[in-house]
Amino acid sequence: MHIEVPTQESQTIQMESIGNARELGGYKTKDGRYIKHGLLLRTAKPVTASEKDIERLQNKYHLATIIDLRMSAERDKEPNPAIAGVEDIWCPIIDENKIRANVNGEQAAALQNAKTTFEKLKIAIKHRIVSDKMYIGFLSDDQGKKGFRLFFQKLLELPNGRSLLFHCTQGKDRTGLAAMLLLSILDIPEETIMQDYLLTNTFNAPLIEKERQMLSQQNLSEEEILTYLSVMDFVNAQYMQNALDFLKKEYGSPSQYVTQELGISEQEIAQLKAKFLE
Repeated sequence: MHIEVPTQESQTIQMESIGNARELGGYKTKDGRYIKHGLLLRTAKPVTASEKDIERLQNKYHLATIIDLRMSAERDKEPNPAIAGVEDIWCPIIDENKIRANVNGEQAAALQNAKTTFEKLKIAIKHRIVSDKMYIGFLSDDQGKKGFRLFFQKLLELPNGRSLLFHCTQGKDRTGLAAMLLLSILDIPEETIMQDYLLTNTFNAPLIEKERQMLSQQNLSEEEILTYLSVMDFVNAQYMQNALDFLKKEYGSPSQYVTQELGISEQEIAQLKAKFLE
């Protein structure tokens, strides 16, 4: 099936218990080719996977590799399921030491003492721990470059006919950036890349509505509500647009970032196109 406009129905991989679970298959390149179905999977954390989900990943998608983009605390708290024959690669994008160094004692104490998720979010937003420029930080930081480089190396090593699943916690920010970089080097138009990014809001619609109701009781403006939702389960187009604008300004394009900063050669990009396009 060739996809003109990505939808939940066209991209779902039909997981029972894994959130935001979808694939990149069917997207059309600028020169009229398509991404092969069933090879490139993106999800939220798979810790919740049911036996049926695992069986489907093994038997329908022939899963070979899981790329975990989370921090160590996230991974330790909710580890990936052990799946026979599947390589589980830790590929962190965020430098945890830098976060600890940048959070002063007062902020750390406030986060420690916060009794609710909302209070923690409030502190994180107030101190710019999260913001609409957050993705630029992930792309600029040495740890981000190291993590994305490993992501592409594992894509190059992926056995033919086997799939790779990449995820973070909600499958939206770090996963969204990884998808953007991959789709860019496969020559998918920017419009489709943005549509793929925004599909999170469709897949997470019930969660987003529940959180919006909770936030609406906190005497916040609509702009503040959107900021809080963007930390939780919602994606904001401006976050990704800021990242794309940064890559164009600094490198000329996302693809040139991949070659210049991640060290993925033109020959290797050609290998990835041969592997994933039809």
